[in-house]
Amino acid sequence: MPTILFVRHADIDVPPALGATNPPLNTAGQARATDLARVVGSAGVTAVFTSALTRTKQTVKPLATQLGLQPHEVPTPAELAQKMLAGALGPVVLVAGHSNTVPEMIAAFGVPSPIPPIGEREFDNLYVVTVGGPGPATVVRLKYGEASTTGA
Repeated sequence: MPTILFVRHADIDVPPALGATNPPLNTAGQARATDLARVVGSAGVTAVFTSALTRTKQTVKPLATQLGLQPHEVPTPAELAQKMLAGALGPVVLVAGHSNTVPEMIAAFGVPSPIPPIGEREFDNLYVVTVGGPGPATVVRLKYGEASTTGA
């Protein structure tokens, strides 16, 4: 059964510096990225996807380096689901997105109930989506790294 691990990018300064449209990870975010590599490094990840923005790329960099993988820019949610379900990406994939894209990507895999909105200061969720078994896709929400401050 294919498994997709979804995370929102790691911590950035909220709100970002005035005029910053592509802020990098802050110190806490860099630590969280290292924690992500520790937590999922032995999960059998075979492919890593990010958005085009710096913060998602920095979030997966420690894991990608550890596993010798080259991150790819995530296609549309429907394309990602199609490739994953066709077995073209391997059994376990990690996707780093954003508070507004992670729920959409999870829904594209047929999870029957939407996940709760991700707060502006919420960086510690790790969603594990399993597809291909009897019945609809399932999602489990885990936490990793230091606890985030929730809320908008």
